[in-house]
Amino acid sequence: MAQKVTKQIWVGRILSGFAVAFLIFDGIMKFFMDKLPPEALEAGKALQWPIEKMPLVGTILLICTGLYVIPRTAVLGAILLTGYLGGAIASHVRVSNPLFSHTLFPIYIAGFIWVGLYLRDARARDILSNPK
Repeated sequence: MAQKVTKQIWVGRILSGFAVAFLIFDGIMKFFMDKLPPEALEAGKALQWPIEKMPLVGTILLICTGLYVIPRTAVLGAILLTGYLGGAIASHVRVSNPLFSHTLFPIYIAGFIWVGLYLRDARARDILSNPK
């Protein structure tokens, strides 16, 4: 039984790690929007977000990700990241981006966040498995 729990925790950490790595990279890139290659700037422009707002968006993303990484605040971080990713979905829908590659990508990341948290955190399993 202990072997299974160890594997479960490690799978949860790996899934969470993939999501966190992507979110940190994305958050940091928002501070360097003016230094990105033209192709990346065009992709950002397609979402119709003002470039001067990107550092604020990056700060919010990094704070939410930081809360997710800290075990004591991981559930709060997951909830906040879910809201953030919902906004990303809305942005992609608004500009009619492709469904599976762009619009649903935030849902894939949210899946990694929640499944990873569920597998690695007993408190999260208790909250999600036994709603009151």
